[in-house]
Amino acid sequence: MSVKHIGDLKKDECYGCTACQFTCPFGAISMQNDHEGFRYPVVDEEKCTGCGKCRRICPGLHDKDRSNIASPESYVIWADDKIRLDSSSGGAFTLLAKYIFSKGGVVCGVVMDEKFHVYHTFAENETELEPMRRSKYVESELGEAYPKVKKLLDEGRTVLFTGTPCQVAGLKAFLGENTKGLFTADLMCHGPTSPKVFEQYLDETFNGRENIDKFYFRSKRYGWSGTTCEVILKDGRTYMGSGVLDPFEIGSFKSLFLRQSCEDCKFAAIPKQADITIGDAWGISAYKESLNDDVGTSMILINNEKGRELFNGIKDNVKFIEKVPLDALKRNRFGAQKMKVPPQRGRFFEMINYTSVHKAVDYCMKGRYDVGIVGVWFGNNYGSIATYYGLYKQLESLGLAVLLIDNEGLGKTPADVVAKRNSRVFAREHCHVSRKYKLSEMGLLNQVCDAFVVGSDQVWNFGVARNFGRSFLLNFARPEKKKVAVACSFGHKRDYRSDRERIITSDLLKKFDAISVREESAVDILDNVFGVNSTRVLDPVFSTDRKVYDDVAKESQRSEKEPYLLAYILDPTPEKREAVKHLAEKKGLKAVFILDGETGTFKKNKEKMGDEKVLENVTFPDWVAYFKNSSYVVTDSCHGMSFAILYEKPFAGIGNEARGMVRSESLVKLFHLEDRLVKNSKNIINNGTLLKDIDYASVNEILESERERSRKWLEHAMFSEKVVKTYQAYPVRVEADQEKELVVTKEEIEQVKPTFWRGLLYRLPIGMQKKAKKMAKNYVTQKEEKNV
Repeated sequence: MSVKHIGDLKKDECYGCTACQFTCPFGAISMQNDHEGFRYPVVDEEKCTGCGKCRRICPGLHDKDRSNIASPESYVIWADDKIRLDSSSGGAFTLLAKYIFSKGGVVCGVVMDEKFHVYHTFAENETELEPMRRSKYVESELGEAYPKVKKLLDEGRTVLFTGTPCQVAGLKAFLGENTKGLFTADLMCHGPTSPKVFEQYLDETFNGRENIDKFYFRSKRYGWSGTTCEVILKDGRTYMGSGVLDPFEIGSFKSLFLRQSCEDCKFAAIPKQADITIGDAWGISAYKESLNDDVGTSMILINNEKGRELFNGIKDNVKFIEKVPLDALKRNRFGAQKMKVPPQRGRFFEMINYTSVHKAVDYCMKGRYDVGIVGVWFGNNYGSIATYYGLYKQLESLGLAVLLIDNEGLGKTPADVVAKRNSRVFAREHCHVSRKYKLSEMGLLNQVCDAFVVGSDQVWNFGVARNFGRSFLLNFARPEKKKVAVACSFGHKRDYRSDRERIITSDLLKKFDAISVREESAVDILDNVFGVNSTRVLDPVFSTDRKVYDDVAKESQRSEKEPYLLAYILDPTPEKREAVKHLAEKKGLKAVFILDGETGTFKKNKEKMGDEKVLENVTFPDWVAYFKNSSYVVTDSCHGMSFAILYEKPFAGIGNEARGMVRSESLVKLFHLEDRLVKNSKNIINNGTLLKDIDYASVNEILESERERSRKWLEHAMFSEKVVKTYQAYPVRVEADQEKELVVTKEEIEQVKPTFWRGLLYRLPIGMQKKAKKMAKNYVTQKEEKNV
């Protein structure tokens, strides 16, 4: 049944707390991982009755609980040194847990198992508590923690639940008034990272999780720090990952792979959700230097009377305690400010599906791409985006990070009109598109892309290319950049450049690493006019897996109730209209018209078609879907014929001299379908051949062979070695990072290596460390004063 339930929740509204799952009286809700690795509620529509209980209980949909103190008392504490050295900060969690055990209670906290899966579980003694200690910067799986807490409370047990503020909010929503015996502690939370990312990072970096003995998200080997992880391998070696070099540390603390709701979390701000809040007292040195001895300092907020009871239960067991102003802890996330999430967060989660976490972090944090596509993907008609999207996906399938480059050119079309074109709308939603570059700015792209691809379509048709300077010849690309032309076209059987322009063009073409063209005539032009070798390949709409376009078609919301003939006409004339009507009558089909994607000429072109059914506001997914679901196709477009062939439709192609016949002629010749193309629409009348079906068995045999050849050409072009000639006095060999080189178990271990003196310092007892640091600081201060 179709009802409004928790499954309709937006990603930035859901915190993954599971309250809805265990509130549903019909068991209709389960928590499942999405493509980013975070858990979200999924509703079984057959079980759901639409009672709405899940939405009523969801803390993400309602204002947060504000019953706690708006200005909580704040303290910093040190547990004894033994506890602190084995804790991430000052040992507050361990002290709270021990207090609960002294009352015969149970602690619910987070552990990480031998497969490095992070989840909530329960402890009733210090032995079971040990795995819960130390920070774990990964979203924990709550599992059945909430109903088990309820069961323990119903049995009269005392329970301490620890988790993120949103997890505490979810538990309180689930329990309602049943909180007798419950204590809660929430963490000062930056936001949990994706379990999928963490596990992939471990597998890549250490050649499989099975090679890891222990993983510490925070290490005190070199002091109390928030950005150094420590990994102990089973072979005895140790890896130290810093927030400067390690991809997981970088991505975590730069918020690259946090849950979407963490960006603007309403539970992070005061008033807090739990009885007591604990965390690292980051920045406490700025308030009072003596409060940071570099072993770890915890902060505590007392949010209500239960929190005070917890605080009173541990204060006599600490090594040091001091009340501090709340402002002294401002380095933590108290306010309602949004997290600064990198703009390429979404791209990161795309990239890890085809490349390593290491590369994805590096490229997304720096805004880098393997390859930038230059061409007319933003053209008016649907064929432009069709061929460039195919090329984009094909490059992506090779494991490359791809950028569509937006070249302003010399066009004068108003920006608001350009922005509404189907090609741009679709590209913005499905591809990574650069900002718009002026011709004079194209050189800046050398800082962004490692390689450049030009094509496909009529990028070397001088009538088109001259509007974009020489950017379609990659004149802006530096010598060390890979330069590849893919399925380019001149649009005609000859080149129309002047002699001077041909000399310049020839020089630029000879700097390409690989050139492929769409038509045999283009091979001849490059050889005879420019002295350049090239290879004919398929247009990307053919060399790309058809599933790419099937997925695009699924996005369309349009459909026809009866079989139809699709007429995709770029340049309407009365003769073409009559030819379409003739074929529709002969085939017993209704005619459906789609015109050029240019909105400025739509009204005029529609008038030329008379009273025929002309579809309006056709998106690119609509366009693909109409080809896929048609029974017959009539078109004066080369890409129209291409999609008719791709979807195995009988078709009639009408030659279009104004747009270039060579493309269409080359296409039908390749597949031995010359009899499906007429030069004049009048030739369609009484042409019985066009009424026959097409033997697509033989066409597909050619297509598969050509597709394989074209794909191999592209792969070789992109990954072949490039030799750069320079005037440098010494040779330089640049080697690409290989996935196997990321594996530290195969290579010398990567570590954050301390200086000699720093390494010596951390071998001293803590008391001597403090004295040594103070002496060093005084020495530096005196030296600076002398230099003033």
